[in-house]
Amino acid sequence: NRVTTTITHAEAAAHAGNIVRSEVNKHAEYDLEEWIQQLVGLSPGQRVLDLGCGNGKQCVAFSRLVGPTGHVVGADIFSKVPGLKDAAERTLSSCGNVELRDHDAKNRFSDGDRVFDVVTSCYSIYYFDGLEVVAREVRRLLKENGTFFVVGPSWDNSREFYDLHCGLTRKGLPANFAAHLGRINDELVPLLYRIFDRVRISPFVNRVFFRGDEGLERAVSYYRNSLLVEESVAPGAAREALLHAFAEKVRREQAENGEYVIVKRALGLLCTKSAAA
Repeated sequence: NRVTTTITHAEAAAHAGNIVRSEVNKHAEYDLEEWIQQLVGLSPGQRVLDLGCGNGKQCVAFSRLVGPTGHVVGADIFSKVPGLKDAAERTLSSCGNVELRDHDAKNRFSDGDRVFDVVTSCYSIYYFDGLEVVAREVRRLLKENGTFFVVGPSWDNSREFYDLHCGLTRKGLPANFAAHLGRINDELVPLLYRIFDRVRISPFVNRVFFRGDEGLERAVSYYRNSLLVEESVAPGAAREALLHAFAEKVRREQAENGEYVIVKRALGLLCTKSAAA
């Protein structure tokens, strides 16, 4: 088995900003978590593997849905992201049917073949290296008629937000950031069609509202903790100036329209391994 000892800068930054992004989603038009749970459709007694589980937020819902006779495994690169496992353990402290594993999804799992009913990856897989290796490993782990559920940003996610950034910096999106943004559409969708027997694509469009002083503070925090800012401007005076300019733009938009709005656009992919596989 190939052993990976490092993570990409994008992966580390994504983990660092997860909590901020989760808070922002609380002020959206629709409930992303409810949509995910409806699509995955878990049943009592099922075994679930969540790749890139982060602080364990999805695992809490999965734990409840599979019940005491089911089992959830949350896998992430815990040893490489300081504080992440502690956060996950706190989140999952009351969930007796959840197991956390320190595991890089690019490497083979120790489990045998066909042991999970469902494998999920929520807003994480587009940061992984070796997507084909990951997808084939997921197929190996799935039972017959098992499901691999992936959700991540569409290529046009948060365009209003990114257009504002480009206007402030007078540059295009950073190349690495743009590559991650388009990875679900450009790389993952055609790959999953090759590897799985059936693929269903479900788009999700969700407006997020930033209103008043509290909304302004959330918008700036969201921007500050984004990979977009991380890859555009080094920490220091220039970054602070960019954040100030962003805040002024959002404040002006709020004054004119009563709110600042971005549109989160995602793709949910439901992939099935047939009984004959």
